[in-house]
Amino acid sequence: MSDMLNFINDKIANPPENVADLPIEVPNCGRDDMAKMFKELGYKTGVEIGVEGGLYSRVICQENPGVRLYSIDSWKAYKNYRTYVTQEKIDEYYEKAKERLAPFDCLLIKGYSMNVIKEFKDGELDFVFIDGNHEFEYVVQDVAFWQKKVRSGGIVSGHDYIGRNKPTATHVIQALNTYTQCHDVNPWFVLGRKEKREGEIRENSRSWMWIKP
Repeated sequence: MSDMLNFINDKIANPPENVADLPIEVPNCGRDDMAKMFKELGYKTGVEIGVEGGLYSRVICQENPGVRLYSIDSWKAYKNYRTYVTQEKIDEYYEKAKERLAPFDCLLIKGYSMNVIKEFKDGELDFVFIDGNHEFEYVVQDVAFWQKKVRSGGIVSGHDYIGRNKPTATHVIQALNTYTQCHDVNPWFVLGRKEKREGEIRENSRSWMWIKP
């Protein structure tokens, strides 16, 4: 069993009592390690929301032979989101995603997450990875509704545990902190330490996760 999974299992068995101690930082790992953990846990079906060029979808598929992955993205420039990227460039991302993911059991779905979600049953997914619109209301919406599609023992996760307003608004920290407090999610995790230590893995845009009870 990986060090990451051992660490998480220990914290699940011994969750912190104080909300100020959340989220728990998982040292020396990133989202690629989480993709490997999906395999350790025997996960077979998942969703990525916000795919762009398909880089992380490919990682999930490579690390989990036989996984059925649904890669969802609007691949569309729209007001107040990615207006700094042209539609022509986004179309290039879509073509690149098709090329990268062609060798795998991966279905690319063009559409907004709250429209596509109607195609999934509650509890049918082993995991969801949320990396779509990072404005507060959209993050909360994606987490609140997509977590219902994940089975007990599955993983609710996503990218970009950061906060900023330019070039586009990113309110993932605020949205997750609010959601997890309101719904008593404990424990939950951010991958990598806030302060990087020499020799440790620490992605610039850290990922987050919890195991659904």
